[in-house]
Amino acid sequence: MNLPRTNFVLPHGWADDFAAHQRSLRQWWYRLPAGLRSPVWSTILGSLTILGLLLAFHQVVYEAVQQGELRHKAYALQAEATWRCKALPARGASDSCLLQLSASANGSGLSSAENAQLASQ
Repeated sequence: MNLPRTNFVLPHGWADDFAAHQRSLRQWWYRLPAGLRSPVWSTILGSLTILGLLLAFHQVVYEAVQQGELRHKAYALQAEATWRCKALPARGASDSCLLQLSASANGSGLSSAENAQLASQ
């Protein structure tokens, strides 16, 4: 199986800059004390980085779950309050209760469409 050959050619002068950059990186690495150049420290640093990223991810997911639970409780309370308003015997009292509930819910973050949906149930 013959694969097409690809040539990687850097513009004039870039190859020298690239080689110089590689040399400076190697010099930086070899200037470290011999104990720090061992693979153990790289493994420890990588493990700590991964652990930190996992902890940050856990915190974000935990906060999202908490926010979802609070939103669910708010919707349940809104639905229960709507049900109680509709259960009032007088039509005027029921309408007044629903209007008051809708006005208070708009200040709590529920949209008017969600309020209308809850009121129609």
